[in-house]
Formats: sequence, C-alpha cells, structure tokens
Amino acid sequence: MAGRMAYNAAYWLKTVKTGTLLAQNMALHERTMADMLSQRRHTPRVWARPTRALMDEPFQLEVACLPPHCPVTLRSTLCNEGNDLWEAFSHYVSDERGRVNVSKDESLGGSYVGCEPMGLLWSLRLAVGGRQPVRLRKKNIQTPFVVDISLFDGHITDNFNTQTALAVTTMERWYMAPGVRCIEVRENGVVGTLFIPPGPGPFPALLDVWGLGGLMEHRAALLASRGYACLALAYINHPELQLGSGMGISYFQESWNLLQSVPQVSADRLGLLGSCFGAAIFILMASELPDISPRCLVAINSPSGLLNPGEGNYLEKLQRLLPETKLDANGHFMIKDAILAFGIDLERSLQAGGIQCPVLLIVGEDDQCVPSLESAQKLEAQMRAVGKGHLVTKFSYPEAGHLIEPPYHPVMRSSAFNLPGQTVTMLWGGVGKSHAAAQEDSWRRILEFLDKHL
Repeated sequence: MAGRMAYNAAYWLKTVKTGTLLAQNMALHERTMADMLSQRRHTPRVWARPTRALMDEPFQLEVACLPPHCPVTLRSTLCNEGNDLWEAFSHYVSDERGRVNVSKDESLGGSYVGCEPMGLLWSLRLAVGGRQPVRLRKKNIQTPFVVDISLFDGHITDNFNTQTALAVTTMERWYMAPGVRCIEVRENGVVGTLFIPPGPGPFPALLDVWGLGGLMEHRAALLASRGYACLALAYINHPELQLGSGMGISYFQESWNLLQSVPQVSADRLGLLGSCFGAAIFILMASELPDISPRCLVAINSPSGLLNPGEGNYLEKLQRLLPETKLDANGHFMIKDAILAFGIDLERSLQAGGIQCPVLLIVGEDDQCVPSLESAQKLEAQMRAVGKGHLVTKFSYPEAGHLIEPPYHPVMRSSAFNLPGQTVTMLWGGVGKSHAAAQEDSWRRILEFLDKHL
C-alpha cells in the first residue's frame, strides 16, 4: 500500500512537471507569435494595385508601417531587352499614421515634384553610366515590362545599390491583354504586325504608322487590347525593307487593302492613326486617294504639306532636308527648322474638300522635330474654307513635344535616332510633367474619338 502511494505520488509529480513544462512552452510560443506579428505590423511595407495591368492603366502605390513623419525615398527600376537600366525616384514624408499614398501625397524632390500618381513611370530615365539616351521600346510585345518599386530610408539621390531597401514590390506592365492575337504580316510587299482582339469579330480596324522608326508595335497592341484590330506598319529603317522602299503611297494603299481583307475585320469600319510622317502620309491618303474611305483619321504631330502624291519615294525628300538641319547648344538635331527652311508646302497639305471623314489632330506645341502646329493650323483653315471645319477636332498641348506616346510612357525630350546613313541625338521637345499630362489626356481623347466614329 505504501509502495503504491509512493508510485502515485511520483507519477502525479511527473505529470505536474510535464504539464507545467507544456504550459511554459505554449506561453513561450504565444509570446513568440505575438512578437512576430508585432514585428510584421511594424515592418515597412509597399504595395501596388494592380500588380498586373496594361501600360495605359494607372495603379495605386502605397507605403505603410513607417514611423510618423518619416522621410523616405521610392525608387522605380526597369530593365529593357537591351539590358539597359531605367530608374526614377521620389522623396516623400509619411503622415501621422506612418503612411504614404503616392496618388494623394506630394513628392518633395527627386525625378519629379508635386502630386504625380504615375510619376515613377513617366519620369523613368536611363541610369547614370548607361549608353547614349534611347527611347524605351518593347521588342517582344508579348512579354511585359517588369517594374520594381523599392522603399529606402531617408531622402537619397544616388548610390542606391549600396543601400538596403526597406521593402520592395513588383509590377508587370503589359501592352497585350490576354487573348489578343499577334500575327506577323509579310504579304504583297507589306511588312508589319497585325493585332486582333479576343473573340470572333468582326472588329473595327486601324492602320497604325509612326515616324521614321521602323516597326513599332506597342500602340497597336494596346489598341487591340481596347477592341480594335490594328495593323502596325513598318516603313524605312526596317531590315526587311530595302533602303527607300516602303515610302511610296502605293505601299500604304496596299496595306489598306490587306487590312480590309482580314476575315476578322469589319471592312467598312477602318480608320487611320499616324504619328509624324505616318500622320502626313495618312492625311495625304484620305485627301487624295478616292478609293481610300476611312471612317476617321487621327494625326499626331503631323508635318502635312511636306509630302506630295506624285513623289514615288518620300525618303529622297527627307534626305534633301538633312544638310539644312541645325544643332542646338547641346548638339541635338533640330529638323523642324530645316523643314521650314526647305519650304514646307503648307498650301499643298491636301486637295480642298478631299477629306470626307472626321479628323482628330493631336499637337505638341513644343514639337522641335516637325512644324506640327503650323501644319495643323493650315489644315484646319483649309477644311473650314471648303465648309468642312466641323469634321476637324484639335487638341493642342503647350508644353508637349513630338513624342506623344500612350500614357505613362517615359518622357523623352531628346534621344538617339537613326537617320539614313547616321545616328544622331534628336531634339523632340516636351517639358516633363506637362508632356506626361498631354500623353494621358490625348490618349483618352483618341479612345473616345475612335469609340464614336469606328
């Protein structure tokens, strides 16, 4: 009996010790979890919404879990397919809750100042030490740009690689929405890329041509993401076009016919959208080719009047301009003055009454590349003179330059550019946030115009 009592006492004591130890372990675990949660609550965080979006869609960027009134730096970085590093940064101070909202708060310094919700995109620049400034262009349009947003303590301006980021978030910026089809076009001498929206169609469609930069697909891909079949055309500065080919009016007429023949395209709902020389060519087509009947025309910074229908090769006229080109104080090419000195034939910008469709003119008044403002004013006057002024809508932006891109694209006042036989640094014009605002507003106007007329 005494032995059994001793055994029970020992067992009871062991159980109590085990239970105490278990309770201690559980208490320790709870304290550890509480500490971890507390630490997580006090670890700075940065997040973007949405993390995947089209290039023309805005995002919300916020920072939380900072001390109140804490100076911080937000830095955006992007690597293009040439492995060039692009970066922008901005300085903020957290509010009394330890938060920063880029959509509402003002940047106190860095790549821009003031409240600029998308400033960390449009102010991107090639990092110091990189190659000669180039435009940000997407070579593989079916993959996104990947943008990292990093948070740093204090207001810093350089040597970011030597600093440890407090937090990082990553975004994907796409030109193609899911389901958009991308088709290489090499037919009847036409070189380009056709983008078709998701679904069976038929879709309203656009020919899309830029200036003298070869084949540029990003705008066409965005338009297809918005419901328009879009053929991005190449002409000069493209390896599959011989030097000088792809510049006569017949090339663009063949492109029109090709687009009309696509089964997914509504053949009676075609429009034209061009920038620079591309816009001038489309104005020429709409005004003087009776078998081309666009439903609407968008012209961005057009030098209309420089081109005449009887010229078989527009490249030759451009080459005659180059010896007259002046340089600014920084050695940048200023083709606008050369065009004006050459004697742009503004009176020949179109046959009176030739244009039968609504026209949207987008003008950067600080365009240093071509006399787009003078051309737009003359076209307006000619349309009014023949009783068609009601067909013309013009939006003119005082501090916007030549390269009016879709929204949030980096603003480039100058960049390297391949002219026939030489690479130069071209002066495009444009003033920072004013040019960025023009890109955003003009894109909205373009989409509204296309929705109305196509």
